[in-house]
Amino acid sequence: MIRKLKTIMVICFVFVNALFLAAVSYTSYQYFFNFTSNEISETKLSLLNESANKLSGVIKNISEAGTFVAIDRTVAEVFDDVETNPYDALVERNKLKNLINNVASLKQEVYSIELFTDRYQEYSYLYDHTIQPESHLTKREWFAPFIKNVDNGWVPRHTDALMDREMISYVHRILNQRNQTVGYIKVNILAEHFLEYLNDTDLYQEINEPFILLNTGGRIIAETHSREEFPIVNDITVRTKNEIYERLIPKYDEKTNHHQLIKRDNEYHLLLISKPNYEQWRLVQVIPVDNLYAETKELGIFVLVVGFIAILLSIPIVYGIGKWITKPISQMIKGMRKVEKGDFDVQMNRHYVEEYDIMANNFNQMTGELAELLEKLDIENSNRREAEMRALQSQIMPHFLYNTLDMIKWKSLDHDADEVSDMVNKLSKMLRIGLSGGLKFIRLRDELDHAKCYIDIQKQRQAQDIQYKVRVAASMKDLYVPKIILQPFIENSIKHGYHSDQPGQMEITVNGSILEDERHIKLTIKDNGSGLPENWTFSDAKGIGIQNVRERIAMYCGEEFDVKLFNHLEGGVMVEIILPIYHHQPFRKASSIEAGD
Repeated sequence: MIRKLKTIMVICFVFVNALFLAAVSYTSYQYFFNFTSNEISETKLSLLNESANKLSGVIKNISEAGTFVAIDRTVAEVFDDVETNPYDALVERNKLKNLINNVASLKQEVYSIELFTDRYQEYSYLYDHTIQPESHLTKREWFAPFIKNVDNGWVPRHTDALMDREMISYVHRILNQRNQTVGYIKVNILAEHFLEYLNDTDLYQEINEPFILLNTGGRIIAETHSREEFPIVNDITVRTKNEIYERLIPKYDEKTNHHQLIKRDNEYHLLLISKPNYEQWRLVQVIPVDNLYAETKELGIFVLVVGFIAILLSIPIVYGIGKWITKPISQMIKGMRKVEKGDFDVQMNRHYVEEYDIMANNFNQMTGELAELLEKLDIENSNRREAEMRALQSQIMPHFLYNTLDMIKWKSLDHDADEVSDMVNKLSKMLRIGLSGGLKFIRLRDELDHAKCYIDIQKQRQAQDIQYKVRVAASMKDLYVPKIILQPFIENSIKHGYHSDQPGQMEITVNGSILEDERHIKLTIKDNGSGLPENWTFSDAKGIGIQNVRERIAMYCGEEFDVKLFNHLEGGVMVEIILPIYHHQPFRKASSIEAGD
């Protein structure tokens, strides 16, 4: 167990500094992380906004291709002519195919362009992969939610049945001069290459994080990575009820120019949502934070390592300072050990540190006072030995008194003075019980005998008859109680409770019982005298007997034990004494000097 002050000081210093370093490092790291996080997020968001704007050029080129074909004069002339023949139909088809091929060749983003119309239903042999029946389009599951009720729109990633490739398409409705739908132009872009045009913007060297492209209505049109590779995308997207497309969850659906940290499986990702570009499309990017803030974490680890090294280097310095600080204490400990051996002349030197100077002065004062106390103790021991000699000489007095009383008793018997002999015998017994070998506690039976002897003597002195009753169980009489606690109250009862001209006899009853807790006994003394004056208190007692009993009970048994005096309902005074139960002598027998044996 560590108990040396120097070691404790070093440990406390290291511990406090470690906590301080950890708190400062954590606070600094959090502040720096939040600051850099916000700066990086804003920079990334600005880059994303610029990418969305540049991507709008690609989107516009693709949509322009479909629009150009749909409103071209050749197309208008073809579909304005209601009737046709096989030859004209073949010529029309070739014109349309040439137009479509020319437009597709001018747009490098376009993979293919398809025209869907029912104009050549009578000449089905004219249909091929470029010009197809309208039913091939209207039966697609995405046609109704995306194209049916609009003039043009984008179709999210889907599989082209004819080419068996994943496509993202722009569809434009073809209307004749009578505003009737006569067909649809479908411009196809390979889904796997659609967002690769981000690399062509010179803003991204390579795409390592998922990008999501949202059209004007917030529908997801394209993604760069699979959901298996980045499952976090599933947490921010949702499939709309009764729709085949997906969009952002409601929490982010309306967000623009927004960045936020999101968490999945204890991993944080930075979510970026651009503001709408020129085509009112938005671009969403999800970036793993571990890669984004790797340098920031390395800086935090570097700070912790430097702080740890600084703490290790400070330990010898702190140990040296601690040794210098505790040197006066070590000197004081050596001085105390000399004092333990009896050398009270040792003195501590003054110190310029105030606390140590106070301790040195107090130590010097203590040793001086101890020397004085020892000198006084020697004087007191000398006085005590002298007092013991005097007590030994006074031991003769009780023996002389007992022998004298016995001599009076036998002389009285020789002259037939039985009453005198009985009174002397009772008085001698009272004295022996009162002295009781110097013991503070006696058995209850001896205390009752002491009170009985006093009553017998008073019967010889008093004109009135005294009726004395004791109601105490035999099992209680072997318990120990403080001696001479009954006689003072009986004496007060006889002295103050009755008048010489008062008729009738005196009645004094002593009762004893064990309380329900079986830890205390209760002794009561009841008389039939005149009772206590109104508003009487212990301070009104004139003698010292009652106060002496109270003080001895409090001293021997405890402050919680006391005596109660009150007027009884039937007349007279009731004395109530509560004492703890003692089955054995609670105090050792006094010395032979006090015992008087």
